Order: sequence, then structure tokens, then C-alpha cells
Amino acid sequence: MKRKFSLVMSAAMILSLIAPMTNALAEDIQTPETATPETVVTEDAASGGTTYYVDSTIGDDSNSGTSPETPWKSLDKVTATTFLPGDTILLKSGSVWNGEWLWPKGSGTADAPIKIDKYGGDALPVINGMGIDRGMNYSGAVHLRNQEYWEIRNLEVTNDDDFDVDIDLSRPQGDNSWSSQAETRNGILIIADGDLLNDDDDGIFDHIYIENCYVHDVDGPNDWNDTFTGGIIYNVVGTKIRPNTSFRDIRIAYNTIRKVDLLGITGFVQMAKSGYQDDVDTYNLWMEDIYIGHNYIEDVAQGGIDLCDARNAVVEYNVVDGFLKRYPNFRPTVALYPWKCENSVLQYNEVYNGPSTNADGSPYDMDSALKNVVYQFNYSHNNPCGWMLYMGRNTNDIIRYNISDDGGDFIIKYFLTANATPAYFVNNVIMYDGARTTFMHRDPFKSQTYFYNNVFYNKSTTTTTTWHDTKRYLGNLGSVTFSHNCFYEASGIHSQYEPADDYKVTENPDMVNPGQTPQQNSDGILSGATVWDGYKLNASSPLIDAGIYVPQMGTTDFYGTQLYWGNAPDIGVHEYQQGEYNNPSNFALGKTVTSNNSHESLTPDLMVDGIYSQNSRWAAANSDLPIWLDIDFGKDTTFNKVVLTENIVSGWASPRIASFNLQIPTADGYQTIYTYDGEIGEGKDFTFDTVTASHLRMEITSLRADTSTHGRGETDPSIVEFEVYKVPVIREPQNLLLNKSVSASSSHPSCPASKVNDGDASQGSRWAAANSDLPAWLEFNLGSEQTFNSVTITENIVPNWASERITDLEFQAWNGTEYTTISTYSGTIGTSKTISLPETTSSKFKVLITGLQEDTTKNSKGQTDPSIQEIELYYR
Repeated sequence: MKRKFSLVMSAAMILSLIAPMTNALAEDIQTPETATPETVVTEDAASGGTTYYVDSTIGDDSNSGTSPETPWKSLDKVTATTFLPGDTILLKSGSVWNGEWLWPKGSGTADAPIKIDKYGGDALPVINGMGIDRGMNYSGAVHLRNQEYWEIRNLEVTNDDDFDVDIDLSRPQGDNSWSSQAETRNGILIIADGDLLNDDDDGIFDHIYIENCYVHDVDGPNDWNDTFTGGIIYNVVGTKIRPNTSFRDIRIAYNTIRKVDLLGITGFVQMAKSGYQDDVDTYNLWMEDIYIGHNYIEDVAQGGIDLCDARNAVVEYNVVDGFLKRYPNFRPTVALYPWKCENSVLQYNEVYNGPSTNADGSPYDMDSALKNVVYQFNYSHNNPCGWMLYMGRNTNDIIRYNISDDGGDFIIKYFLTANATPAYFVNNVIMYDGARTTFMHRDPFKSQTYFYNNVFYNKSTTTTTTWHDTKRYLGNLGSVTFSHNCFYEASGIHSQYEPADDYKVTENPDMVNPGQTPQQNSDGILSGATVWDGYKLNASSPLIDAGIYVPQMGTTDFYGTQLYWGNAPDIGVHEYQQGEYNNPSNFALGKTVTSNNSHESLTPDLMVDGIYSQNSRWAAANSDLPIWLDIDFGKDTTFNKVVLTENIVSGWASPRIASFNLQIPTADGYQTIYTYDGEIGEGKDFTFDTVTASHLRMEITSLRADTSTHGRGETDPSIVEFEVYKVPVIREPQNLLLNKSVSASSSHPSCPASKVNDGDASQGSRWAAANSDLPAWLEFNLGSEQTFNSVTITENIVPNWASERITDLEFQAWNGTEYTTISTYSGTIGTSKTISLPETTSSKFKVLITGLQEDTTKNSKGQTDPSIQEIELYYR
């Protein structure tokens, strides 16, 4: 049971939450029957040991069992035998054992695991447990208990007496005390049992591999019954907590699992009794180094894969086709989710054909009690209940570069509990039908959540997006920030409650061919690989270079392209390779930091460790000014951006730094390169002229009193993370019409033309024509020659009082002698419409309204007089 190096994942890599796994995206997700070749095992294998043969047809338990000519017959013989390290048990291809149990005894070693496999043909040997009641936690047709270094391959396993007859479901809703727990069944069941261990036994069981098996028709109670049952299960059990008891190095790969109850694959520490499994950490009960990959799971009663109590886990390249098939609606779950896990990633998975109604029912769930968990590069479609559950009570959640075309009820369900740190939804593409789908269900965001570079693509041509199903949250989704997202409405109508995003894109994202129905691959399995290229960007896409870099993006896009190319990252799951490649490295990460003022346990190195947590931060010992922090890069480094994250804790810590200088060393001391006076808070960017230096010093020059409920006015500063980058110099687009001289063909007395470009895009500050005479026009004097290529118009839209009235526009530029038409537009405008123009240089700009339609709101009288809240002109 000695510790073995994990091939699954480096914990340090996940802890950084910056770099995703670098596996290339598979062309297809293979099924277990075709994915890997049969394992060939012989007596003279390198591990030594004896090879035993078992044949249900010609075997005899009185044989030696050590050759194909003298095989054993029964699994009972295997179950009664204790095997030694390096031994191999081979079951004859095509053999069938009904009602027998495969529980071989003994353990292997790191250098000589014990193996179970097949021989003599392509057909898998069949182990049919026949649903025989063997008692709770002994119910696997294939079973191991307190054993280690076993590798099980190429078996067909079933465990059912009559799948059409359900076990009793008479318990009341919410009652988990079902009395007939012994009737639970499993396909392959691996148990670590603390009750069978002596005090001085090593309770960590290593190296259990289950590969290329076919597990099907495992009937169960279709209910929770206080234990996890199903296809392939690994549980830690005991009537009381025994510290240091669990599994390490479990690999479940290339298996097919069909028609099982309750779950496809899962493991659970049942001896942990607290509600959030806190005992797992307290008593070192973590299941470590878990790999669940390349499995095909179809028609499960509850969920496909439930990752519980796991640390350092990878769940990847799995397909779940059909979940919650027999589970009662009041017993909620999702297809693939982690609960009480740390340093784990769920990636490259596909989920489809979820239930039509359920309290949960989504393909994914960022459940509770998680730390450093990443969902990335996953694909889901045809899940009517929606996309993602979100439970909260987590640390460092990241959901990035996923594609959803679910068309379900909700994009995000619940937000039950606040997180310890901000959560990040980054570069996801979410396609949905606004006639059915609502963005969020029930709760607002209860702790800071960021949405960066996502595409919200509403396919409905009639219904705009509803952003919350509760009216009181429509105008305020809670603690959430949207930035650099694409909000595309196929109808052209944007909700007045669409989240505020100063850098939003509302144009068609111009992807290659998004939202297509997946086709079958060569194995007859629906595969997202047949449609994924449709989510790539065309060269003309407005999403190219329209995003913002945040370290939570990782290092590659959905397709494995390195980030990022051009002036900024792209919005969505595809990074279009255009322009210069930019390395988005945080130059401060892991560097040496010194300070003249530090708390003894909250040292400066904690603010450059890549961990965004209150528990990993620098804090000053007092408020004596000036306070400086000096980062030593170790060599000359070129940079032009700093990102600072203060320690902000709701109710306990508010922003405290009021001003600072950034300085670089010179021969005579330090030179100030940037000065800031204002609030910092969580994740604020500071960009300045590019400099090259070996050190960067932050000099805090003033502080503000904490204003939180429990903050007691303290001013001691604290920084969670200090980041330094070199980014492309991006010219922020300027509104060329802002407060410029403007005249109009006519104006309502209370809505003059000067209101149309005053920077206030509200109903109270708008231009309205005095009548409906066409063409109506607005003429702007730019003051000098200006170059522009984009105009944004915000029409006056008021629910029940004013709808879209403008239908046609003409745009003109002054050529020194007269106005000439540079572009026309036909279509509605709505709350905001950005229209691309040919690149033009002129000193005057004119907007002509050439077509109108009647107002359709219930309180209007069919008016057609146009009214515009704001017109903006840009060069982008």
C-alpha cells in the first residue's frame, strides 16, 4: 500500500487554475468495444506470478487451472482462492456464469498487480449476478474488498433478476431511511471497509484499474437508499470513521455501461457523516488520483458519473446518453457532476438526452464543497432541463470553453450558497431558444461571479431572452459582473434587462455553422466531433479580438489552439489565429516579493501564488504609510498591465487601498511610472505605457476605512493576488459624436436634438421628431476630419408604451461639397443596434430616417414619430 506516483494529474497545475490539461481534442470518443486492443497475458509475464484459466464449458474445478487445457470451471473456485502478486486470472471468451460471484482474494504490489482478463476469442466472458441478494455493500457481481493492485479488463457483467419489476418505491418524498438496503445491486463493486481493518493496518488501497468492460442491466431500487449503487462503484464504508481509510490511483476507462440503476460510475465515502463531508478532510478520507475516462454510459436511472470525495481527479472523454430514466422526479440529480472534490477537472465530455422534467435534470452541476474544480471543453445538447446547476459553497470555480445547445428550461439553476472566492464563467457558447429558455432560475448570484467572453445565442426569431424567472431579480441578478460577452438575439430584440456589459457585442457572432445536430460516428454513437467545427469563427466575425484576457481562461481554446492571437482574446470557444501571438503569462506568478510591512502569517509571496483565496493573501501588519511591495522578476521583463485583487469579504472586509504608485528601479532610486487614486476592490486592471525592468514596486500612499458591517473601520491593506502582464496596446474606441454640434429636421420641444448625443442613453434624455415627415434627419458636425466605421443607435423602447418604429436608415458623409450616401440599413433598431459602415473620413455625419412603422404597444395609438435615446459613432 505504499504511495505510488499519480499519472493522473499534477496537483500544483490544478491549484494554479491557469493551465488546462493539454490533451489534443479527440476526433471521436471511442466506445470500449473498439477503443483498445485485448490485453495479452502469459505465464512468463514480466511481473512473474501464475496464470489461471477458467472455462465455464469444459473446465473442472479439480483441474490445476494453470493452462487452457486444464481450466477451472466455476467462479466459486476463483472466489475461494487467494491470489499472489503478479498472478493473472483469464476467463474464457464466450463463457457464461449465471448466479455466481467473482470475488478473488489477495492483493498485488506496485511492481506486480493481479490481473483479470479474457482469453481465447473476441467475445467477452459473461458474469451474470442474477440479482442475488448478497447484502448491502457486498452486492457486486464482481467484487473486491480491502484489496489493492488489481486490474480488471474485458468482462461483461450484469446483475438483475427482473428489470421490469421495480424494487419498492413506497417511501415518502425526502425519506432516505429505506429499510431494504440489502437489496441493492451493483455491476462491479470495489469496497474499502474500515470495520475490517485493525488499528495498525494501512487503510489506503492503491491501484484499482477497470478497463474495457461491458456492464449492463443492473436493476436497483431507483432511489437513493442511503448508498450509491449502479454500474461501477467504489465506496469507502464503515460503521464509524476510521482515519486514513480510502483509495488511491483508481482508473475506470473505456467501459460501456447500459441500463443500470442508480448511477453509471461513482465512489463515495459513506463513513463520513457530516452534511458536507467535512470529515473527509479532517480524517484524511480523500479518494486520490482518480481517472474516469473514455466511458460510454447509456440509459441510467439517475446520473452518469458522480465524482465524490475526490482529490486530484480527471473525468474526461466520457459520453452520457440518457440519464434520469427511472429516477423519480422529486429525487433530483444531473448527468455528470463533482461533490466535495478538490483539484479536479471535468473535460471533453458529452451529455445528451436528459429528462424533460426534473428538479435538477441538467447535464452538469458545479455542486457544493468544491475547491479548485474546472469544467472545460465539454459539449451538451438536447437536455430539456437546461445546462448547469450551481450550488455554491465553493472555492475557485472555473467553467470555461464549453458548448451547450440544450434548448432547455434554464441556462443556470439555483445559487444556493455563497462561495468563498469569485466564480468564473469564461468563453462558453450557450445556444438556446428564448421561447423556452430562461437564463437563471430561482436565486440571484449570492457571491461574486464573473462572465467573460461568453456567447449567449438566442435562436428564437420571436422571443427575446428572459434573464431571470423571478420578477424581483430581473433588474438585479445579484453579485455578478458581465464583460466582453456576445448577446445575440435572432429576433433583433434585446431585453431591457439584458445584463449591463460595457464591451458587449450584439451582432451575429458569425460562426461557421453553429447549432447543428450531431451525427453518428464510426461506432454508431452520436458524436459532437461531427459538428464542433461549426462553432469556429469566420474571418469576418465581430468576436475576433473582442474579448478580454483573464488568467482563468487557461492556455488553449476548445480546439487546442494556444491563447491568444491579435490584440485581445476572441469571444467564444474558438481563438481565431489572426495577427501576432501574445503570451498571456503572469510575470509575477511565483516570483520573489519583499515588503516593508507584512503580517507574520500573511506574507508577500502569497499574493503571487496564483490562488485567489482569502486564505492565500498578503496583509500589512499595520497602516503605517508608505507601504511598499517589491516584485523581483529575476531578469529584465517587459510589461504594461497590473491586475490587483484586494481581500474583499462580504460583511467583513471592503476596499481599503485609496491610492498607490507603481515604480521601477533606476540608478538613483525608483521612478514612478503610474499613479492611481481610487477604489480597487476585486480584480481591477491598470494599464500604462510599456516599460522594461527587473523589479516592480507598488507604493501604497493612502488608505480608506473599511465600511463593511464587521470591518470596524480598519485600514490595514491586504491583497489576494498581484498580477503583471504584457498585453497589446489597445486603443479604446471613442464616441466621435459625443456632445458635438447637432441639428435635426424637426424636434419635439421637450426632446431636442442635443439629447441624442449627450452620453445619456435613457428615456429621459432623448431626441424625438415633432412629426413623421420623411426623411427625418440628424446632422452632426465632428469639428474636424475623423475616421469612422461603426454607428450604434439606441431607439426609445418603453414596455407597453413605445416599440420599434424605425425600419429604414441612410448614412451620409460630407465630402467637402455635399453629402454622399455611404451606407443604408433596412430593419428594426430596438434598444440598441450597432451597424458596420465602410471606413470613412469626414468632418460631418448625417443620419436619415427613411422608413417608419406603427407603434404596436398596448398603450400607444399607432404613432410613427421616431425617437432615439442615443447615437454613437466609432472607429473600431
